Amino acid sequence: MSSRLLDFQSYIGGSDNVQVINLFPRSQKTFTYDFNVDVTNWTFTADKQSLVLDNITYDRISKLPNFADSTITGYMNNSTTIPAGTYINETNASSGVIYFTIPEERYTGPLLPNARKNPVMTVVSFEWASDATPPVKESHRWAIIETWEPGVTVGDPAVSATYVPIGVGAVSTYTDNSTTDADRTPGAYTVTGLSNGEGTGATFSVQVTTGGVTNIDLLSRGTLYNPADTIQLLDVTMGGGGAADITVTVSTIA
Repeated sequence: MSSRLLDFQSYIGGSDNVQVINLFPRSQKTFTYDFNVDVTNWTFTADKQSLVLDNITYDRISKLPNFADSTITGYMNNSTTIPAGTYINETNASSGVIYFTIPEERYTGPLLPNARKNPVMTVVSFEWASDATPPVKESHRWAIIETWEPGVTVGDPAVSATYVPIGVGAVSTYTDNSTTDADRTPGAYTVTGLSNGEGTGATFSVQVTTGGVTNIDLLSRGTLYNPADTIQLLDVTMGGGGAADITVTVSTIA
């Protein structure tokens, strides 16, 4: 059920394939790519993913980060799309020049001012495909150490609501059978579900409005779940109005 945790170099694909930089979350930076040929008909895309490492050490002489003992413990379940029309400038494509901007607010969650514990690293991938048949596809990746700055919430990213741990059977995606039920008592509830398996700790926010309209959000992902496990949210923990219990079905885990 549990997957093997990857060290940083294995996860990212090796130190030769990525450029590591430090940026504040609200900073953005533009880079110039010169392909030396007309790239007017090429396709350019970009995406991102914020990862959480257990630690980063720094070389005392060069001050550069050392990932030899770093492990990816999880990732942030946020949007990974970087809009090409906003951050990829193809104005000079006929001259072979493309401008790619690493956007601000790649990561908007909490950070610890101590950059060595549970740091967040956002990996940005800039990809291109030529107009040949078949097209030549390549990419360049930037690994951005997100550095705390005033205005950023001080906190541990590993306890953020959007954090998904890797290799522990945490609930990643799910479905539920909640319906409008007039017998459900209106209110806001925090419910820890009962699993039909070994899984434990998944906690949900249940919002019930007048008439029994019910909305469910995942607060804590728990551990030791498997795909297809069911988690019962008992009506007695949501006002006990006599409505049916809600069944959550685990779709994917991390």
